[in-house]
This record gives sequence, structure tokens and C-alpha cells, in this order.
Amino acid sequence: MRSLLLRSRWLLEPAIAVVFFVFWAIALVGRHQLVPGLLRAEGPFWAALLVLACAIGLARLAPVVAMAAGTAVLIGQLLFPAGVFEDPLVYLGYGIVALVVAATVRGRMSVVALAFAVGAGLSTAGLLSWWLGVGRGDPGARTLFFVLCAVAGAMAWLIGTLIGVWTRSLQKEVELEQATGRLRLAEAEALVSGERERIAQDVHDIMAHSLSVILAQADGARLLAEDRPTAVAPALSTIADTARSSLTEVRMLIESLVGSPDGAEHPGLGDLDDLVRRLTDAGLTVSVERFGGTDDLTPAQQLAVYRIVQEALTNALKHAGPGATARLALDARDDGLALSVSSRSADAARTPAAPNPAGRGLVGMRERARLAGGWLDAGPDDDVPGGYLVTAYLPAAGRTAVPA
Repeated sequence: MRSLLLRSRWLLEPAIAVVFFVFWAIALVGRHQLVPGLLRAEGPFWAALLVLACAIGLARLAPVVAMAAGTAVLIGQLLFPAGVFEDPLVYLGYGIVALVVAATVRGRMSVVALAFAVGAGLSTAGLLSWWLGVGRGDPGARTLFFVLCAVAGAMAWLIGTLIGVWTRSLQKEVELEQATGRLRLAEAEALVSGERERIAQDVHDIMAHSLSVILAQADGARLLAEDRPTAVAPALSTIADTARSSLTEVRMLIESLVGSPDGAEHPGLGDLDDLVRRLTDAGLTVSVERFGGTDDLTPAQQLAVYRIVQEALTNALKHAGPGATARLALDARDDGLALSVSSRSADAARTPAAPNPAGRGLVGMRERARLAGGWLDAGPDDDVPGGYLVTAYLPAAGRTAVPA
């Protein structure tokens, strides 16, 4: 409602101007008739009334023009006495102009508006005293009349100034509400975008790992089908277990989105052994070294560790080639967990294809480590020809990691 009032605010002064002109035109048309023989004599009056009405209509849109028009009317009435309003109430139009101008302008122009208001009051008092004889013969009454007109102009300016302060405050409140609404909308969009990114990252981690294992087992089963038929069954069993595990994780992810606020249970450090077993069955030789306990890590941090290890070992399986080896080290002896995943190809002369640094896998690992309060670095292993090394650190709950 307030916004609608502010948007239609500009129509108020023109509407007042039209009403002002029509009212006084009807009230005074009997004294100032528009007939062919009297047009020259009555022209100054109607011109003064019309210009004063225009000053009211322009008081907000063009306050300087409105004050100039009002001043021109007073000067014109001094030069052409036939244009003086014999009804003193018509001069209340100057009060309207002074009020609206004071409500519109700010700073130094406010002082100009005050001078106009007081000057218009004094000029009106002078015209009425001269033309209508107000206070004639009584200097005290005339002085009081001049003072009252000047005070009336100053009061109109003061009221207009207060209205301007209130209007600008109201407008700022509306702008603040609109900005707050836009901020809330942007925040909601950011939350939705972040949630979509998290879901996409989880699905990527689950499916990339599972499909890599399934592909490796399927290729191995195909090659061994003729020479070693007995090795096909374990490969198919691994494929089935991996697919079943992936479906379970995807189902848990979906249930966490539509179920309780706490969501379903996610993989943690206790599930790393199953992860290593699946990758070992797929053809990647993995050695695991553990130091210290991991009780200080939150479930969210354990999930981050699991996904980082899953992505690093999956990349080793995909990029290091057949017979690749990997070493997983988990060190929780300090105030947090340091992990490293080093991998190398079976052929020392073979340089494995490095994962795309801008791809979702590496970006996802770094983001998971960052959100868990730690850091992650990945790149070629300088100490091992053809090797690749992923290192990360996640601080214990309540602590902050120092970037590497």
C-alpha cells in the first residue's frame, strides 16, 4: 500500500492545482466575467490565477520554476493592480506552493524555499494593505498584519519541511523492504544452487567410483572368460556388489533430501575398508596405513574424508592404468586428520593421465576439504616417477586448519 502511494505521489500537486483553479474560477467568475468587452480588463486576474495554479502543480516536479512563477504573479499584480485577488483566501495558494517546495528541496535550496515563503507572505501583506486597505490608518494593526503573513509563510515552510522528512523516511523504509526482499530471494537462490551443487557432487562421487570399478571388472571378466572361466564369477560378484552399494548410496542420498532434517546416515571412516576392498577387487592394489584415532572428527568431516579417498582412489584406478598401486595413509595423531593418497602406474616409464584440474572430481575434493575446515592439494608426485599425490588435512572439531 505504501509503495502504491509513493508511486502515485506525483499526481497529488497537479490534482490540487486543477481543483484550486476550478474552485476559484467558479467562485469569482461573477466578479470577473469573461465577455468580449471585458477581456482586456479581466485578463490580468485570470492570468494571475492560472499562473498561480500552475505554480502549485509544478511545486514538486520543478520547485525552482514554481517559486519563479509565484514571484512573477506577485510582481505582475504590483504592475497591473487589476490582477490582485480581492479575496484574500486566494493567496493561500502561496502557502500550498511554499509547503510543497519545502517538502521537496533539501540543503541550500531549503533556505531559498524559506526566503520565498516569508517573501511571499510579506508581498501578500503589502498587496492587500495597498489594494484592499487592510490596516489602513492603524500602523500597529498593519505591522501586526505583516508579521502574521510572514509567520504564516514560515509556518508553511516548516510544515512542508517536516512532511518532506517524513516522506523521505517512508520512502527509505520501502526501499529497505524491497532491498531486504531481493536479498532474501538471492539468499534462497544461493541456498538452492548450493544444494544442487552438493547433490551433483555426491552423485558424481558415487557414480564415478562405482562405474570405474564396474568397468574394470567387466574388462577383466571379458579377457579371462575363455582362458580362466573360474575367475569370471568373482568379477561378476564384485560388479553386483558395487552396483548394489551404489544404488544404496543413491537411495540414501534421495532419502536424505525428502526425509527427516537429519537425513540418512552417510559413509564414514568405518566404511573405508569396504571401499578399499572394492577397488582391490577391481584391480587396484591398495595399501592402507593408519595412525591414531579419529574420534574427534564430526560425521560431516568423516563423510568428506570418505569422499576424498573415494575420488582419489577412483582416479588412480582410471588414470594409472592396469596393475596400478596406491597407498592410503591416515594420520590422526595430532589435532586433526592428515591423509595422503599416492598412486603410481605399474610401468614406471608410463606417465599416467592426470585428472582434469578444472573437473568436478578435483574441484569437489578441494571444496569438501574446505567446507570441513581443512585444505587439500593434488598434483604429480615429485618423489615417484609417474606418480600422483593427493594430500589433505582436516582439523578436529572446533579447530582451524592452517593452509599448506
